Formats: sequence, C-alpha cells, structure tokens
Amino acid sequence: MCSLGIDIGGANLKVATTEGDFKLIYFPIWKRLGELEDTLRQIKKEFNPDRVGVVMTAELSDIFPTKARGVLTIAKIVQKVFDKVYYLDLDGELKRYEDVLRNPRMFAASNWIASAKFLLKDGWRNFIFADMGSTTTDLIPVTDRIEAGKTDYERLKRGELLYFGVLRTPVFYILPEFDVPLASEFFAIAGDVFVVTGDIKPEDYTCETPDGRGKDVESCMRRLARVVCCDLEEVGDEYIKAMAKAFKNAMIEKLVEGMKQISEKFKLNRILGCGIGEFLLREATKSARLEYISIAEKYGEVSAVFPSYAMAKLVEF
Repeated sequence: MCSLGIDIGGANLKVATTEGDFKLIYFPIWKRLGELEDTLRQIKKEFNPDRVGVVMTAELSDIFPTKARGVLTIAKIVQKVFDKVYYLDLDGELKRYEDVLRNPRMFAASNWIASAKFLLKDGWRNFIFADMGSTTTDLIPVTDRIEAGKTDYERLKRGELLYFGVLRTPVFYILPEFDVPLASEFFAIAGDVFVVTGDIKPEDYTCETPDGRGKDVESCMRRLARVVCCDLEEVGDEYIKAMAKAFKNAMIEKLVEGMKQISEKFKLNRILGCGIGEFLLREATKSARLEYISIAEKYGEVSAVFPSYAMAKLVEF
C-alpha cells in the first residue's frame, strides 16, 4: 500500500510518500492553475498511491476571489484525479471531500498542522516546530498539543507565521536600509542574496528571477545593485557582498526574535527545524541559545517537503 502526501502551495507543489520518496515542483498557482490537473495526473502515474492526504496554502493566491473559493477550486481538481483522498482541517482532523464542501475555510493553510500533528504522533513533545521555505517561515509551539493559532491571521498576530523565506522575499522587506534606504521595488529577492553568500546554489534558486535573467552569482549581484539604484560597476562586488551579508544577518535577527518570543511564552527550549531554509534556522537557534534538532538528520532529505511527508504518514495511521 502506498500513501501519498500532497502539499499544494501558492508557489510550490510538494509531494512525498511514507518511504521518503519526494518531489518539489516550482508551481506558481497564479500562473499555472490550468495545469494543476495534468500535473497531479502525472504524479498519480509516477507514484500510483492507494490513498492520498492533501493540505494546501495556495488558496491565499489572489487568483482566487476568496480563500474559500480557492479551497473549493483546488479540492475539486484533486477529486478529479485521485480516488481515496483525505484533507486535514484546522482542528487537525482528517476529513473527506464532503466536509470540504460544507466548510472550506476549515481547510485553508493547514500544512503546518500536518507537520506538528505527525511529530506529536511520532513521540515528540515540548518543542517549537520551525519550517522555513521559499516564501514563509512557521514557528509552531507544541507542548503535548499544538498551541498555535489556527488561521494565518492569528498566527501573524502571534508571531507564529513570519512572512519571509529563502527565495521569494523582496530584499527591501528584510533590509530596508543599507548605507542608503533601499528602493521599494521588486529588483532583487532573497534567492539573489543567498546565491551571493554561497548558502544556496543557482540550481536551488527555483523561482523566477525578478528581471527574468540568470541565476549565476554575477546576475544576482547585478540585481542586488539595483536596490540602491546602481549598476554593479558603480558599487563593486565587495559592496554587494557586504549588503548580502547584512541581509542574511537581518533575517537571522528576525528569526531569533520570533524564536525567543515563543520560547519565553511557552517555556520551550528546543527547535525542530526543517525546510530549504534549515541553514538559517540552525544559525538563528544558536544565536537564540536554544537547542536545535534537524528534521533532515532525523527523517532525511524529505525535510524539504515535510508537510507532504507528514500527511502521507497521517493517512497511513
């Protein structure tokens, strides 16, 4: 029997089996919604699952007029492709399509619940679950139960959802000023920074670049120069490297602040970290003087798509 977990995000489609086989597909839903059914059919053909667990965050995309409409649209496509499908609601309960139809808002932004619930079922207690992806970062307090707010709005207020990530975050959001105020234009993103710092490789920069050009170091540096309204030749390589370092440090400081806030509130002293931004989570945890446990080291490379792996496990139980 093969159980498959699918996490349908706004920018990425993540798929994993209980055995740890996985795929991470850059899939900007606002551009490719019409391709979702065919893509899911390809996934079905590749993995041939007996049952499927689905979570989503793509309903927040502004291609949908409301989140409820987004949930219903996505679930309808899923139902066309797969036979035995379970959805996870905001109470952490596995439900069927009929339940989604009755109350779609209960199934919006539920991927982090899958991860936290699976870790509880797997015996973990008293930790902050941290998942840093291309766009957002979750910091979920868990004691002997999930302590986080249920909706994205609640989690934003409580500091449990940080709306920045390793690839798609505009530079000016994290670093509004270097030696001058940065231009609040979509000139460069976090992916540019972390290619320059060497933390990711160009092939890990899976989303589009702001200018549609390359992902090599020089191209990334040229985009970063734009945020101070310059060409690379005007400011030079060392200036851009210093800016990238400042951005990275600022992001780590924001993570540290979030970790400390939740740690103090819930008396939790260890982080279980996963996602493509684990290199940042590890540094932030050290700066926050907390214990770091790598989900990649415990569960393998499936850490990069952990909510989908967690859903596969949950529907298997």
